[in-house]
Amino acid sequence: MAIDALSFADEVRTAGEALSPTRANLLAARDIAYADLRPSTVLAELDALATQAASAIAAHSTLSGRGQALAEYLFQTHGLHGNREEYGDPRNSYIHEVLRRRLGLPISLSAIFLHIGARLGLPVSGVGMPGHFIVCVPAEGSALYLDPFNGGQPLTREACAELVQQATGYHGGFDQRWLNPTRPHDIVARMLGNLRNTYTQMEDWPVLLRVVERLCELQPEEPAHVRDLGTLLYRVGALRRAADRLGEYLARAPRAADVDQVRQSRDMLLDELSRLN
Repeated sequence: MAIDALSFADEVRTAGEALSPTRANLLAARDIAYADLRPSTVLAELDALATQAASAIAAHSTLSGRGQALAEYLFQTHGLHGNREEYGDPRNSYIHEVLRRRLGLPISLSAIFLHIGARLGLPVSGVGMPGHFIVCVPAEGSALYLDPFNGGQPLTREACAELVQQATGYHGGFDQRWLNPTRPHDIVARMLGNLRNTYTQMEDWPVLLRVVERLCELQPEEPAHVRDLGTLLYRVGALRRAADRLGEYLARAPRAADVDQVRQSRDMLLDELSRLN
């Protein structure tokens, strides 16, 4: 089925472990904030960008050379770069806006690199370090790590440790597991988590509600999303649905640390509903 006919939930359900972070991002964008977005148009734009990038990497025979050449093309020649001045702008998280404005977050810029790299046959992967997202190319004899937010520059292990320290304030030892490849589902969850944080700070409850709905579709096993959905439904005035979602959370997470607080909120909602009737 053509992507424009799919919802985010459709894509998650049918793609399974082959979920594309870029496709998922575009469908989530349409569901959340861009109702008129045509994902197929953006994918065609990415295909054209991949064709342009192919000539830039053609002269390189090694994986490391091709990976670095792709990073140089996307983040220097083409001009995609990190938005330091307005890091919290939600447009930094939507791939179609990143392509249009050439500004993004580490993870959205990485997702574009991963998408183009895969189109060009490179075995690239995303790496979700604490506080910062990078990409990896399994180069000859070792792994090549690149930082899309900072011009696609190559990273040593020490540089990765410094990025984590800058982003989180952590001063302990480096954990090699930070450099493990990140599953596509987890990349999408991290993208949605960034949007959740952004719209929470903006107190844009209707849009935040749509973000959390996508998280529920992506991670239906996570009861905390159901609790958050209940809280947001209350904020937008959907009292019955809010009470139902909070009740579902209590049933699914009866030993959660916040269960008493959530039960009190649910009971207050039920009391309010009974008075309305």
